Amino acid sequence: MKKLQAYAIAEFIPPFILSVAVFTFVMLLDKLLDLLDMIVTKGIPIRTVMEVFVLLLPSMIAVVVPMGVLAAVLMAFGRMAGDLEITAMKASGVGIMTTMWPLLMLAALMAGLLIFFGNHVLPDANHMARNLLLDIGTMKPSARILPGMFVDGIEGFTIFVDTKDDLTGELTGIYIKQTPASSPARIITAMSGRIEPMSANRMRIALADGQMHELTAEGSYRILDFENYSIDLDRSEDLVRRERDTRGDREMSAAMMRSTVDSLTAETAVLRDSMVLMGREPLLALAEGRPPFSALVRDSSESPLGPRGWYNTSRNSLMMRASEIRMLSDRTASGIRTMNKLDVEIHKKYSIPVACIVFVLLGVPLGLSTRQGNAGIALGVSLLFILVYYLFLLGGEQLADRGILPGWLTMWSANILMGGLGIYLTVRSINEGNPVPIPDLKPLMKRLGLLRED
Repeated sequence: MKKLQAYAIAEFIPPFILSVAVFTFVMLLDKLLDLLDMIVTKGIPIRTVMEVFVLLLPSMIAVVVPMGVLAAVLMAFGRMAGDLEITAMKASGVGIMTTMWPLLMLAALMAGLLIFFGNHVLPDANHMARNLLLDIGTMKPSARILPGMFVDGIEGFTIFVDTKDDLTGELTGIYIKQTPASSPARIITAMSGRIEPMSANRMRIALADGQMHELTAEGSYRILDFENYSIDLDRSEDLVRRERDTRGDREMSAAMMRSTVDSLTAETAVLRDSMVLMGREPLLALAEGRPPFSALVRDSSESPLGPRGWYNTSRNSLMMRASEIRMLSDRTASGIRTMNKLDVEIHKKYSIPVACIVFVLLGVPLGLSTRQGNAGIALGVSLLFILVYYLFLLGGEQLADRGILPGWLTMWSANILMGGLGIYLTVRSINEGNPVPIPDLKPLMKRLGLLRED
C-alpha cells in the first residue's frame, strides 16, 4: 500500500515541476519587456535587473504553485488511467482514495508552506521590489521620456509627450499626471516645454502655455492657466537606494493588515460619532437659543446686525458645519474602502494556498475522466479551470472593495464551489469509475497537428 502511495507522489512530482516552470515562464513574459527596457533604454546594470527579476519571482510563485498542482494531478492521474493502472488497482481491491490521500497530504503541506511564505517572505520581497523599482525610476528620467508613450515611476509623475528632440530637449504636446502621496491627483497639460539640466543630479521640465487641473481637498475642481511652469526632478546617473517605511497592502502580512484594520475601525467609529454630534449640535443650539442661532428666536432689534445680518451669520455657520460633516463623511468612506480592500487581501493570503487542496480534489476525477497524460491537454484543461477560479477572485475582489459582499465570501467562494464540485466528482469516480464522460481527444489533436502519430 505504501509503495502505491509513494508511486502516486512520484508520478506527481515531475509534471508539477514542469507545470510550475511553464506557468512561471508565461507570467514572466509580461515582465520581460520591462526588464529588457531597463537594460537597453536606461542602461541599468544587468546585475540590478537580475535583482529585480529575483524579487519579482516570489509574487509569481505564490500564484503558480496551485496552478501547477492542478496541471500535475491531471497529468499524473490521466496517464495512470490511460495506461489502465487505475483499473488494475481497482481490480486488486485498491481504491482511488488510497492513491489520492498522499497527494491531499502533500497539497495540505504545500498550502501551509505557501501561507507561511505569503506572510513572512512575500511581503518583504514585494516591499524590496517596489523600493528598487522606485529607485531605478529616478535614474536618467530624461532618457525614459519617449514620444507617444506614457512613462510612469518618475517621482510620482506620469509623463506623455507627442514629440521630443533628443538634442535640444524640446517637447511638444505634454501631458503630466502628478499623484502626491497625501493629496488628490493633479493634471498638467502644456503646448510645449523643454528639458533643462540644473546640476549634476537635478533637471527641470520647463513648460509653456498650459493648464493645471486640480481637485482641491474640499472637493472643488479648479483650472489654472499658466504661461510658464517648471517641475524639478532628480537625474542621478547612479542607482541611489532609499529605504521607505510605508507599505502597500501587497507588502504587508496578514497580521500587519489586521492591525491596520483595527486602527481604521476605531478611527471610523470616532469619525461617525463626530458626525452625529456635529449634525445634532446646530439643532440643539437652535432649540435652546444659543449663539449663533439665538438671533432666530429673539427680537432682531436687540442686535445691530439686524435680521438679515443674523440670518447670514446663522446660514454661514450651518454651511460651515455641513462642509465639516461632508469632510468627515469622505474620510469615513475612504477608511471603509481601505478596510474592505485589506480584508480582501487578508483572506487572499489563505484562500489561494488552500486552492492546492481544492485542485487535488478537482484534478483527480478530471484526470481519470480524460484518461490522457499528455502535458498539452492537462495544461489546457487546467488553464480553463484556473481561468474560472481567478475570474471568481477578480470579480469578488471588485465586489468586496465596493462593500457589496463581504471579503471572506468573495475570496473563498471559488474554493467552496470548486471544492464541492471536486468532492462530488470524486465520490462519483469511486462509485461509477468515470465521473465525467470526456471523449478521447487524441484523434482531434492528431488531426490538428498538436500530437504526433504513434
